[in-house]
Amino acid sequence: METIRKNPALLDPGWLFLLAGVAVLGATLLIPAGQDLDDARWLRDRALAIEAHRQQRLDRYQEYIEAIDRREPALITSLATSQLNKIPVDRGVIPGLTNARNVNASVFPALEPDPLNLPERHLVESRLSKLASGERTRLWLIAGGAGCMLIGLMPASRRRQ
Repeated sequence: METIRKNPALLDPGWLFLLAGVAVLGATLLIPAGQDLDDARWLRDRALAIEAHRQQRLDRYQEYIEAIDRREPALITSLATSQLNKIPVDRGVIPGLTNARNVNASVFPALEPDPLNLPERHLVESRLSKLASGERTRLWLIAGGAGCMLIGLMPASRRRQ
């Protein structure tokens, strides 16, 4: 009769398949979710930058309106110069400028904030991320990971003596 040996191996090879399957399935699930999270964060940062730019613009225009309401002399002179083409006798449109016809004396370009710098999107492309986020390759990774887990969960073989 054959007897089953009682000395089990220190490391069952099935565990390696099980761990590899769990790692592949985990990567297949977590990498696309991480990419979606990065997309959402990038869109959020972009929206916050746009909002801050618009708020800065509104604040500058609000300060300008308040200065008009306070009737600040420098602003009244500037408005008379730009809107009514009336310049005090002792001043020019722009000091030192000889050709005053092509000068835009509007105050609105000075009220505009600096141009908006939107954050750029940084993509990390690795072979695993391409496989985990592709339409066909993702299914193959799921099938491969499930197959490895199935092999890893099978009972260990035993030697007969």
